[in-house]
Parts: sequence; structure tokens; C-alpha cells
Amino acid sequence: MKTLTSMFLFCLISISLPVHAEIEKFGDVDINYNVVTTDTLSPKVARAYGIARSKNRLLLTVVVTRMDEGNIPRPVSAEVTAHTVNMIQQQRPIKMRNISEGEAIYYIGDFGFTSPGFMRFTLNVAEAGMAKPYKIEFQRNFERY
Repeated sequence: MKTLTSMFLFCLISISLPVHAEIEKFGDVDINYNVVTTDTLSPKVARAYGIARSKNRLLLTVVVTRMDEGNIPRPVSAEVTAHTVNMIQQQRPIKMRNISEGEAIYYIGDFGFTSPGFMRFTLNVAEAGMAKPYKIEFQRNFERY
């Protein structure tokens, strides 16, 4: 549990601005996700994950967990795909990568953006053998950065 908690706090602790993290529930599976500009990451964290710090780059973080018999969240291996659509309807895939540290599993994707404003995100999360992935859609406003 300690490893899982520290893993999810990866973004929450390493940034200096308020975080708008979300959780979507699909039965006993929780999908935690967050998007921040990469300039909010500490230099140490950005360096460790090979992420360029910039007000014009975003980092999408996704964590998938399932409650075990003791009602403790455990990491779940999944295939995570994502894309974004900006205000002028340009769609862009987000290349996600799997990070495994001990028992922790999370997925990150960083990418540049040039048009401030609202961006729509679509996440598809599929566990092995799933016929239809879990789908999450959300939007964020990046004008204030």
C-alpha cells in the first residue's frame, strides 16, 4: 500500500499548483487521472522520467487499481490509450508509457500544445482479455497557464 500511495502522489507532491485529479469507478476498478503542465513538475521528477518542463507541455497521468478482498487498492496492469482534441477540433494521440516501480504501475504521456483554452481528452483503459475498454472523457482549460 505504501508503494501504491507514493506512486499516485508522484504528480500530487511534485507540482506547485493546485491539482485537479479525478477518479472514475467501474465496478471494483478505479481509474485515477490527472493532467498538468510540465513546468509544475519539480526538476528532479522531470529529469527522472525524461520529461521536458514547459508551460507549453502537458503531462497526463493514469493509475488503474482494483480493490482486493481486504478493500485495499491494488495496481492493475492495463493497456491505456489516449487522445486530445483542441478548440479548433484538431485531434492528437497521446503516446502513453507504462511505468512500473515495485508493485506500483502507472501510465504517463507528455506532449506539447500551442493553442491555449479548453482541451477534450479521451482515455481508453483495457485490462487483458477485455472486449470493450473502459472509456473516460473529460476536458480541461489551460488558458490560465
